[in-house]
Amino acid sequence: MKSLFSYLKIFLIISCILSLSSCGFRPMYTSYNEGPSLGAGSYLSQVDIRPISERRGVLLRQQLNEKFNQDQGSRKIYDLQVQLSSRIQELGVRKDSTSSRANLIISANFWLWQGQKRLVSNRVGTTVSYNILDDQYATIASEADAEARALKLISDQITNRIAIFFSKNVHIDNSKN
Repeated sequence: MKSLFSYLKIFLIISCILSLSSCGFRPMYTSYNEGPSLGAGSYLSQVDIRPISERRGVLLRQQLNEKFNQDQGSRKIYDLQVQLSSRIQELGVRKDSTSSRANLIISANFWLWQGQKRLVSNRVGTTVSYNILDDQYATIASEADAEARALKLISDQITNRIAIFFSKNVHIDNSKN
């Protein structure tokens, strides 16, 4: 009886492995040798990231350039336009009516263009918390760390959404423009 269960367990494991291998999974960032289709990573390097206003925008643009693998030699077919907005929400009130904790809320609207044609329009956002301390320098450092974390999350979300778009729409005609 025990050997029957072990054979059944082995059969189930093998059938699960075979079913997963045939489900059509393919990595998003790789290139394929199946005709003209490219992986999303190839398309990301063809995106020109427009300047984003303010200091946070400059930092976000630097992160996006790193994620999109921007090299100066690649031909830019697409334009990415990003608009940032942020606010601070103070919470955690002390006895003296000052805040001890704050949330930095950053959201970004972004648009991906191919010439005059808008391909993607979306909004992403994140909320990160930081401590408001008695020492002003420590609070500034804490807020700067929260800002860096938030901008990294925003750049990850934008990169993922655009990569998903490219991986689902690999039939886009690059001969235009």
